[in-house]
Amino acid sequence: MASPYYDSPTFDETAGNYTIPATGRYSIEATVNYSTTAAISVALGAGVDPAFVVRRTSPVTTDLVSGLFPLLNVNIALLLTLRTILGNGTVTLAGEFELTAGDVIGLFYESDGLTVPLDLGSTSSGIVWSVHRLT
Repeated sequence: MASPYYDSPTFDETAGNYTIPATGRYSIEATVNYSTTAAISVALGAGVDPAFVVRRTSPVTTDLVSGLFPLLNVNIALLLTLRTILGNGTVTLAGEFELTAGDVIGLFYESDGLTVPLDLGSTSSGIVWSVHRLT
């Protein structure tokens, strides 16, 4: 990886998986920039909440931290009801977790029914996620 990013032998860049090298407490942070690839022409239903999730996938699947897409939710009586994602935005996730050597984690997109095409990592800042051992 090019500076200023740090590489690790426990990060599989192709699969996007990070294997925890030693048991301890870890700080996990992710910033995901996105934009829609077409004009938004449909409102989201009340139960549709797209998000990004840092998930432990092995040995047991567990969602560690999630971040919802920013939404515009407007209800002007008798004129307009609209609930949709913003045309571009940033989703930020952060947390501290006790993890065990050999745990595998990854960053995932959960559409939850969102059908709008997205360009993930759409800006020069793209998608950045980091894992730091605290103790």
